[in-house]
Amino acid sequence: MWRDWRHAAAGLWRSPVFTLTAVAALGLAIGANATIFGLIDGLWFRPPGVRDPARLVWIYSTTADDQSGTWSYPEYEALRDGTRSFSAVVARGRRGTTMVGADGTSELLLVDVVSTNFFQALGIQPAVGHLFTPGEDAELEREPAIVIGHAFWRRRFGGDPSVIGRTVTLSRGSGVPVVIAGVLPPTFREIDADADRDIWMPPQTWMRLENRDTFARRTDRWFEVLAMKATSTRTVAEAQPELDAVMRQLALAYPDTNRGRGARAVSHLKRQIESGGTNALALLGLVLLLVVITCVNVANLLFARGVARARELAVRAALGATHRRLIRELLAECVLLGGAGAFVGLTLALWLIRLMPSLIIAPPGFRSFTVFQADGRVLVFTLALTLVTTVFFGLAPSWLAARADVATLIKSGGPVAAGARADGPIGRVLAIAQVAVSLVLLAGAAALARSFMEIKRADIGVASPNVLTAWTSGGREPASRMPETHVALGRLAALPGVTGTAVAFRAPLSLSGGGIAHPVFFSDRLPAKAETPPSVKFNAISRDYFAVLGVRLVEGRLFNVADEGPGEPVMIVNQAFAARFLPGGRALDAHVRLDSASGAEHRIIGVVQNTAINSITEATEPYFYLPYWRAAYGEATFLIQTLSDAAALAPSVRATLRGIDAALEPRRVVTMREYIEFSGGTYRATAALALALAGLGLVLTILGIYGVIAYRTTRRARELGIRMAVGASRRNVLLLVVREGALVGVSGIALGVPASIAGTRQIAAMLFRVSPADPRVLAAVAAVLFVSVCAAALVPAWRATRVEPFETLRTP
Repeated sequence: MWRDWRHAAAGLWRSPVFTLTAVAALGLAIGANATIFGLIDGLWFRPPGVRDPARLVWIYSTTADDQSGTWSYPEYEALRDGTRSFSAVVARGRRGTTMVGADGTSELLLVDVVSTNFFQALGIQPAVGHLFTPGEDAELEREPAIVIGHAFWRRRFGGDPSVIGRTVTLSRGSGVPVVIAGVLPPTFREIDADADRDIWMPPQTWMRLENRDTFARRTDRWFEVLAMKATSTRTVAEAQPELDAVMRQLALAYPDTNRGRGARAVSHLKRQIESGGTNALALLGLVLLLVVITCVNVANLLFARGVARARELAVRAALGATHRRLIRELLAECVLLGGAGAFVGLTLALWLIRLMPSLIIAPPGFRSFTVFQADGRVLVFTLALTLVTTVFFGLAPSWLAARADVATLIKSGGPVAAGARADGPIGRVLAIAQVAVSLVLLAGAAALARSFMEIKRADIGVASPNVLTAWTSGGREPASRMPETHVALGRLAALPGVTGTAVAFRAPLSLSGGGIAHPVFFSDRLPAKAETPPSVKFNAISRDYFAVLGVRLVEGRLFNVADEGPGEPVMIVNQAFAARFLPGGRALDAHVRLDSASGAEHRIIGVVQNTAINSITEATEPYFYLPYWRAAYGEATFLIQTLSDAAALAPSVRATLRGIDAALEPRRVVTMREYIEFSGGTYRATAALALALAGLGLVLTILGIYGVIAYRTTRRARELGIRMAVGASRRNVLLLVVREGALVGVSGIALGVPASIAGTRQIAAMLFRVSPADPRVLAAVAAVLFVSVCAAALVPAWRATRVEPFETLRTP
């Protein structure tokens, strides 16, 4: 065996051009694969640092309109107490707060409000201190406590273990002292792979910061519910009957809030695939196509090398070497090539993975929590890929080379038989397959790139992106802050360069879930007994909101000064609201009740164009607007329009608001342009990676076609020399060789078109206003590929015309 490896290494050393070419091609493909796997793993599939993650289950609230909804805290308690298929059921709600330093400075922090059984159920142990448990409810009521994340502990407190027991001040308007009870381990950042939280707190602590009502109201649905399967529960489906029974009980007991509402349980793996699987599988599919192109490339090189070594192998066979021995030695060469390619690929991946964060746009106003690292998972994936590709590209060429016709080769004095076999259909078929696969790769990448361009051109309903937003929390007594908010609008409007100001509950695309949803009832019709009234999100805005953002009025009028004071309740709806609930132009002056059938009637006074709420690419949904000054919302978002750079206003805006009232100090200051860029960030990154992979695949295809045509032209040198000797012009010879490349290109494109259509249909969910079978995209990539193939054939064709006929005729 050692002799086989030594002989294989010596053979590769004697052919440096072949070896370097094959290793470079494999290294690029394996490196790209390892990098994409590191990206996918970091964004979606890294396992959470919990005990036995295979048992982790997500329970969604469902309605006719939403299959992945959240829960109120009372609903969570009903699920926790009414199911036996789970060993534990926990709740998690995402919120934000401000930590106030001793020097008066503040920092906006991300918070997870979790049920007290959260850490115990998931098997999470503290790095320092202790984590709260269900038995500490009474103690937490007396003294509010928090647990801090490991990254936050190191960043804010320098990893000081004496932080346990220290009191810090958190604020949602007014400061509340809380005690740091423990620090989470570095292995647990969040349930989601691309997330982290600074602070984790039980409901008792959040009640001190905000209010108790949010844990009692059945319509305050901001909790996600997770569970751990009981050991006796084999599949998630076994728990569904219990969940259905709980939901039926809730519908009977609370018909106003739970009628028509169900529950859906999915495994953590299925949730990962639902949340990021389309992007992940699309990228992985594209990079695997690149591997196929590379394998075909290297297989063609090995076929050519087998032809060149045919006489050597025949002589060895004549001297007694068995076919098994020859195949074993040739496979040893393939393994060495694969190993060298894996080394180069991993080295490349280590460098590329460091560049991945530059492709990911961090949430505006926050840090990026995504971790990309070439760890053991990436290494195992790379080794498995290397093994598969080695077998794929090496087995057939090695088997054919070892079965050379010994007698014919020795009699002919050259590799005639083997050359005939190589000049036959195998090399041409592989080249055609390479072109077809390359077309699929190019078509998918082009569709994603065009989709991203459509996203950039999309009308999101915001015509003035040069707007600065400043979000502030109004505290527990927000009504008393309204005079300061009026003063703030006036002072912000007086800042140099400001052309308009407004205030709203939320800004579009502001990572807030789009606002609070209210059940809506229509005066002319009541929902059926078994029907759930539709819940529609809303925003509370000042009268200049639409002018500042450039939102177009479709019909009716906007809010005026009278609407913002006591009087008739009014509202403005978007086009989707009017089309769904009030079709036929009946929106103006229609009356809508909020929260219940007996709620106050709101008259619709205007219809505005649809605007993006949470994401640029989301499906348009009904939405409505209320006057900001007629209620207290506990927070405010100031919007400042300017003709110059909006970001440059941030220091002045922050200082102005802090100077009016410390409670108005912004927790987050972000431009609308930043929100828009973040919303399209995933599509931009996916398109950039897809184009990079397609470009690499095109280069490898060009090199592969060049290699095949060059080799076949060399084998036909005598034939071409005879043609020129009997009168064929150099132009005729050039066209003859280029035509062979063109036939390969046309055949590959003909095979690749239906495969491309089928492939792009698999990523249809990622495409925005682009058809999976767009003929313009297919025609463009087919033209680029055909021209590239012909160009690749042109070089060996030109070289063939440079050879003098008498020289080729003298060659035996």
